[in-house]
Parts: sequence; C-alpha cells; structure tokens
Amino acid sequence: MRNEKDDDSENRLRIYDYIKKNPGAHLRMITRQLEMGMGATQHHLDILEKSGKIKSRRINIYRHYYAVEVLEAEHNILAFLRQETAMDILTYLMDHPKSTQSDIINFKGFSAPTISWHMSRLEEAGLVSSLKDGRTVRYSIIDMQSISAALKTYHPNVWDKMLSRFADLFLQMASKNEEKGT
Repeated sequence: MRNEKDDDSENRLRIYDYIKKNPGAHLRMITRQLEMGMGATQHHLDILEKSGKIKSRRINIYRHYYAVEVLEAEHNILAFLRQETAMDILTYLMDHPKSTQSDIINFKGFSAPTISWHMSRLEEAGLVSSLKDGRTVRYSIIDMQSISAALKTYHPNVWDKMLSRFADLFLQMASKNEEKGT
C-alpha cells in the first residue's frame, strides 16, 4: 500500500526532473505542466532548494528554478528564454541585428508600448543593448555566444530552426553569386 511519503517523494522527483529539463521555469509554469496544486509544488520546491538540489532566483516578477549544475551566468538568459515573447524577440534579433522597435513590432504584431516594455526588460537584464540612431533606436544582442549556447543546449528545436534558416539564406546567397558569375 502506498503512503503519503511515497507520493511526496514521487512528486518531488517529478518536479526535480522537470526543472533539470526546463531550467528557468517558474512556479506557475511548473504547476501547470505537472498538473499539481500550487501549494504542493511550492512545498516541494522549498524542500528541493533547502536540500541543495535546486536553486532559485527572482527575475522580474517570477522566481525561476534551476538545477544546481546550471551556471549562475546562464540564469538570466534561461529565465527569458522560458518566456515566449522574450524568446521570439531574442531569436529575431539574432537573425536581424540592429533592428528597430518598428521592425520588432511588425515581426510580433504587438503594440509599441508592449514591445517597449519587453525591450526595456531585456535591456535591464543585460541581454540587449540599444543605440540611438538619430530618432531611431536600434537593438542588438549583447552576448550572442551565450544566448546561442543556451538555445543550443536547452532549446534544440529553436536552435535547429535557426540553423535551417541560416543554411537556406547561405544557399540563396551562393546561388545569386553563381548567377552573377562571382
């Protein structure tokens, strides 16, 4: 017969495994994905953190959770890559460096204030820089290598899509050069 202690251990293991596979996840995300109660999830997260198996960090409004093996330097990046809009903007900027707010608005289809809010959060986190070019502000990723590494390691399908787009672009450029005879 199963007892409550077995259930606790099983749930704690499920949460730990989820965090290992999804570093930077926050409480609501974990609760939703594992279909557990908020209080129970929080209880197990506290125990996992006190036991030294995971660590957490508050970034903006959420507390994000990481297995202890995840480097401290990756925490910020992973927290933002867990948010759909932030990930979309970061991957867009990887493909389109020095994009303007209008470029990003057209890409996402969001209002200017919404994009402005996201961009200010990415800047505050040290992931994106802005450069004023006359009346236009251009955005670029500060550490492309770290974001690329995090995408490759923790979001391989996003990374594969980016590589595929890059390969297509390279092939298009090569065929244009062949047509020109260069």
